[in-house]
Amino acid sequence: MKLIITAAITGGEPVHRGMTPYVPTTVDEITEEAVKCWEVGASIVHLHAKEPNTGKPHPDPNPVLGAYVDQIQKKTNLICNVTTGGGRRASDEALDRMIEQRCKLGQEMMSMNVGTINLWTPPYEGVFMNDVPRITRWAGYMKDHGIKPELEVYDTGMINTAKLLSSQDVFEQPIHIQFVMVGKTGFSPTPKMLIYCVEELEPEWTWSVCSLGRTELPMCAVAMTLGGHTRIGMEDNIYLKRGELLKSNAQLVERIVALADALNIDVASPDEARKILGLGK
Repeated sequence: MKLIITAAITGGEPVHRGMTPYVPTTVDEITEEAVKCWEVGASIVHLHAKEPNTGKPHPDPNPVLGAYVDQIQKKTNLICNVTTGGGRRASDEALDRMIEQRCKLGQEMMSMNVGTINLWTPPYEGVFMNDVPRITRWAGYMKDHGIKPELEVYDTGMINTAKLLSSQDVFEQPIHIQFVMVGKTGFSPTPKMLIYCVEELEPEWTWSVCSLGRTELPMCAVAMTLGGHTRIGMEDNIYLKRGELLKSNAQLVERIVALADALNIDVASPDEARKILGLGK
């Protein structure tokens, strides 16, 4: 199987211009970064809505995400993967409406946590809430609009939740899992942990790995040797090496491509990734 590379180019809530001046924040900057990543080997681009001046989460994410998807699709054939995060201060009913509307932006994939987790960034207060009824509702919205969920898994219990909901036909097959190895409140980013998790999956499922900071590239390399896929980008890591900030997400894509070449693993084009993931059925 060829390697699918996802570029998480915008960063989630913790990554902003106060941390690095290089994180893209405007529609033009994010589109330009997507094009650069596509040109060097990425097949998927993962998107969060950013406030243009600060890079912090945008207070009205849906129109901004729609603008990203529109421009990226005009200039590339990348698979757009839009977050279901953001807007978490809204009531449950308002949040449901926001996500249902977000499914109408034209993207092919959306990420969705398969459970609730304690927040993994300082000051570690509160939880990122996704209970089973919410997951089921949002999966229904995605199914209605032909969008494939990327199931974000932060601990082993979430693998079991994915299996449970799969048995109830909540998700269309084959399921795609992303192991988010945040450490602290979730998976420890170690080869032993990843091997255990992969062995727990159904054989027909596809899977990918993202890991934070200095563990990003090593865990992606382990994933490649196990037949998995990779996610890299400023959402998870803002450094090229110790003390040197990334100037573009494409630098990380180039490193993953070089690792794949050294391991004799072919990199998937966006259309090849669509076939692997079962998109566009």
